[in-house]
Amino acid sequence: MQRRREETDDDDDDDDEDDDDEDEDEESEDGQRREGRVHRRRGRAEDDDDDEDDEEDSDERDLDAGEEELEEMTEDGDGEENQSDSDPDPPVLLVSDLSDDLLNGSYLTVTLQRPKAKRDPGSIVPKLEAAVSARAPQAQGYSSVSPTPPPPASSCSPPWLLSLPSFRDVGNEPGCEKEVWVSVFRYLTRAELCVCMTVCKSWYKWSCDKRLWTRIDLSRCRSVSPQALSGIIKRQPVTLDLSWTSISKKQLTWLINRLPGLKDLIVSGCSWSSISALSSPSCPLLRTLDLRWAEGVKDSQIRDLITPPGCDNRSKLRNMQSFRLAGLEISDSTLRLIIRHMPLLARLDLAHCRGITDQSVNLLTAVGSSTRNTLTEINLAGCNKLTDGCLLFLKRVSSLTLLDLRGCKGVTRRACESFISELSINALFCLSEDKLVQRIS
Repeated sequence: MQRRREETDDDDDDDDEDDDDEDEDEESEDGQRREGRVHRRRGRAEDDDDDEDDEEDSDERDLDAGEEELEEMTEDGDGEENQSDSDPDPPVLLVSDLSDDLLNGSYLTVTLQRPKAKRDPGSIVPKLEAAVSARAPQAQGYSSVSPTPPPPASSCSPPWLLSLPSFRDVGNEPGCEKEVWVSVFRYLTRAELCVCMTVCKSWYKWSCDKRLWTRIDLSRCRSVSPQALSGIIKRQPVTLDLSWTSISKKQLTWLINRLPGLKDLIVSGCSWSSISALSSPSCPLLRTLDLRWAEGVKDSQIRDLITPPGCDNRSKLRNMQSFRLAGLEISDSTLRLIIRHMPLLARLDLAHCRGITDQSVNLLTAVGSSTRNTLTEINLAGCNKLTDGCLLFLKRVSSLTLLDLRGCKGVTRRACESFISELSINALFCLSEDKLVQRIS
């Protein structure tokens, strides 16, 4: 019995130990569960913090966006208030080519306005405004109406007008704005164009357009500066007037080598020392050359101009249509060169040339000479060696429209009236002034 009790006690002790081990295992499991819960709570807390940060960031973004929208609305409101306070502007349209039917009764104004952006306060921005009178749209197009006074200015263009194909993309074509302003600048003088060049860079570039400077006049300038020469080259004129200037041969040579499109050159009153620059193979093909009252120009100098060395007997003046030699000491030898090398000559000025005689006129109008059929205007004013006999030769000129014999002491008025009566068989001529014969039909 005692042994059984001891064994029972031993079993109880073992059971107690097992229970203790189980309790310890349960406690360790409980601790691990608690630690896992703590970690999960911490992770949730961190996630919540991140979510809160994201929400705060999004709230800040929304707030910033709201503030920007508010500022834009405020600016728009201010702009509308400013527009309502100020006088309404007419509709602004950049147009280059509009039909007459569409703009019948409209008007075009050019103004200068201050820039709205923060720029130089002294700068000026060009603005082109076109106010178009209101028209009611029709079912089959838009017909022209009689001109009406311009409508009251409105803040926007009529919707039906802006919906037309010609207005839909107005001003977006490449070069459209330049063409508009160049067409406006055509009405300005050279001095006004120089003022426009100081407005802005775009106006400076557009004001230098070659179409606005087809003719440049530097006549009677005391000196021609290098800046003026550079400006001439930049603009590439067709007509250049250098009369009565002190231009040098070097300057004129520099010019003609860089002006391939030059057609009309006026160097009256200049000296041969500078005009001699034209006697070179690089001279452009001129259609007008004015040598009136040039110093030191005689028959030999004219020969050098018409047939310069190195041209293979082809004159650089073969396209000449107007040749002015008034006041020069020339003879019939010059007239022979003109007949031979200028087949297109239409206007010849020999006024106050003391070497011109009746035989010279006979040479110009002889059978087989090109000038007999091409000359339309002949100026023989002040040629005192001419007589009434020259009128017999001048009847041969078939295309004559003007004959100036004023100041010719050897030519009488009666002979001029007889000359007109004979010419009036095919066309009407009149004696507008003393010994000035003109064709009137």
